[in-house]
Amino acid sequence: MFNHDLGKPCESDWETKGILDGAITYLIGSVENAKDSGISFRKELKELASQKGLKIKFLDPTDKIHGLFEEVGEAQKNIFKLRDEGKYDELRDFMKKVVRTDLRCVDLSDFVIAYFDSTIATCGSWHELFTAILQKKPILIVMRGGKKKTPLWVFGIVKHEYIFDNEEQCIEYLANLNNGNIPLGSKWVLARKQLEKI
Repeated sequence: MFNHDLGKPCESDWETKGILDGAITYLIGSVENAKDSGISFRKELKELASQKGLKIKFLDPTDKIHGLFEEVGEAQKNIFKLRDEGKYDELRDFMKKVVRTDLRCVDLSDFVIAYFDSTIATCGSWHELFTAILQKKPILIVMRGGKKKTPLWVFGIVKHEYIFDNEEQCIEYLANLNNGNIPLGSKWVLARKQLEKI
């Protein structure tokens, strides 16, 4: 039921428990310069979410669905080789596909989780983050070293309450959203439940 006078759904329309069931998140973070291509922090987030009983779906650039353009493992070695050998036309053609694929994953997500380490240079992560910002998605940031290591610019674009010191804090926040301890704000547009009825 829709409350037309208030222009918003009635409270009875929304489940408070399991509200994030089926939600899709994209995991932003350095791949190129991370020691393990950024695999470990993504794996930890997924494992922690599973332990908390969260039924969130993860889009992970280090563990892509079959058919998408890989950028880790052998693929990453080949990318570096193209750059080292100065094969820039081939490098551009391949990386355009990677960028398109990863930004499309941002498009498909209901929210994003971004991992940053101030000691690791990154480029694509910032592009993905700002794409999510332009799309008005909820953004959660895990900042290695916490808020004191967070670039000042970030405080102007993301509420500090959404910046976490580690993966555990981030997943705990999501668990509290999921069970109704923290109400979802207006930025959370979980259209998938409505799309299922189309």
